[in-house]
Amino acid sequence: MPDIMPLRRFYLSSALVLSASACTGNIGGQDAELESAAAPARVRRLTRDEYNKSASAVLGTEVDIAQGFAAEDTILGFSTHERLQVTSLLADQLDTAAVTLAEQGRSQLSDLYACPQGKTQDECARSFIQRVGERAFRRPVTAEEETDLLALFNEGKKGGTMATGAELVLQALFSSSSFLYRTELGPEGGRKGQVVELTAYELASELSFMVTGGPPDATLLASAKAGTLSSPDEREAQARRLLKTEAAQVKLRQFFVEWLGLGGLAKVNKNNLVYPDYSVDFRDSMVRERDAFIDFIVKEHSGSVAELLGANYSFVDETLANFYGELERTNVDDNTGLGRVTLPPERQGILTQAGVMSTYAHFDSSSPIKRGKFVLTRLLCRTVPAPPANVSTIPPALSEDATTRERFAAHTDNPACASCHKTIDPMGFGMEDFDGLGQHRTEENGRTVDASGAVIARDGTTNLGNFTGGAQLARYLTTSEELANCVPLQFVRYAMGRDEHASDAELLAAMRTGPYRTDGLKITEALVSLVRSSSFTQRRLPTR
Repeated sequence: MPDIMPLRRFYLSSALVLSASACTGNIGGQDAELESAAAPARVRRLTRDEYNKSASAVLGTEVDIAQGFAAEDTILGFSTHERLQVTSLLADQLDTAAVTLAEQGRSQLSDLYACPQGKTQDECARSFIQRVGERAFRRPVTAEEETDLLALFNEGKKGGTMATGAELVLQALFSSSSFLYRTELGPEGGRKGQVVELTAYELASELSFMVTGGPPDATLLASAKAGTLSSPDEREAQARRLLKTEAAQVKLRQFFVEWLGLGGLAKVNKNNLVYPDYSVDFRDSMVRERDAFIDFIVKEHSGSVAELLGANYSFVDETLANFYGELERTNVDDNTGLGRVTLPPERQGILTQAGVMSTYAHFDSSSPIKRGKFVLTRLLCRTVPAPPANVSTIPPALSEDATTRERFAAHTDNPACASCHKTIDPMGFGMEDFDGLGQHRTEENGRTVDASGAVIARDGTTNLGNFTGGAQLARYLTTSEELANCVPLQFVRYAMGRDEHASDAELLAAMRTGPYRTDGLKITEALVSLVRSSSFTQRRLPTR
């Protein structure tokens, strides 16, 4: 095969040019009136999971090659944001992956480039390019792209075979910016500053990646080809169809895990001298409970946030059943060892799971500040500023003569911190009935634990409600208007890969008053409202 490194670099450099736009989140134009008309047109780089699913769709078999790529960062808590870039490290990894996937495709896709009697090799090559190119680009290849790829195919089979030609084309496809990026640019020929409707194939990709985390299937591509995705009813029908798939359930689990900041649970570490129950196996038990519980809420309750926070049950293995108070398990799965339990009154929903309480804690103690900030920022969408530069953020030293609440109350009495801590502390102190591993407690160091708390309004003075313990807080949150309004915004951030835009006002109002709001805060209904909206279909072109 000829040396094709320059080809790969050419395709990849195209992606790098696009990434410069993607990382700004705004391809141009700052005119105030146009700014509010629609979110900016953009391109979005695939995440590692999206890359794997896209490559799998091309090859027709599952691949996991992108898990070795450089990890995504997060913005606003989510890894799906629009500012993912191509670093020099990732560029090299993409080069290597393209070679590997092309070699794999050479054998797995042989039926697509095999040339039957009566067909010319060019005809067979064009058929291969059209079929595989549509899988890779998530749209039909253009005439120009087809011509270029055919030239590559013929170059690849010089002194070789149809297989070497196909391999070179596959390497080009996997290196192409049209594979690595999703466009939200609308049709060609738009005027500067114009608000445009996304093309049918852009809509298909946006809908599919939002719901399943992968490229559009044949049914969705057929709808794009027929031009029916311009209809809100058709988009809703397609979304509801995809929501029934296992891929959609996994994608919604990712939303809940990232929204709640539980992505690092598998790496949580604790001091065994303070928490002798902790072990790697215990940590794995927490991860399994998290996933099984969320999956049940998604599958059986359409992702109801009210059920997520208010459920009086969970799914645990023997380790956590004993840790939670020797709970009796029913319907134990022989493969996972997980069974359903009825939670004791001090636990409610996901908030009081050991995985959540241990995530928002220190290595050797609980953390009222971490827990309070978690609820305020992630569940109520409030902004908590960073502490002043001259204020120490080192947790107060452990003491055998004081409870955690007493230690932190003295630590946060600094007047420079009062404006924030008068909302953080009452929230966090109310979860002090759980230690740093998530074990329920009524005493600490021989002293009675004070788990009384309060939800203080944004103004820092108004008391919206008192509670004692994490379970009471969870019950309060299930009926909180502030939480009900926060969840749609968090989902927009996750699904659209950006923060709230001025043009989203109508969408968010519809999400907050529609079926999502009236039917248990079901995240699937929030998703459907988003898919039906103009925020989903429209973008504003740059003004210059």
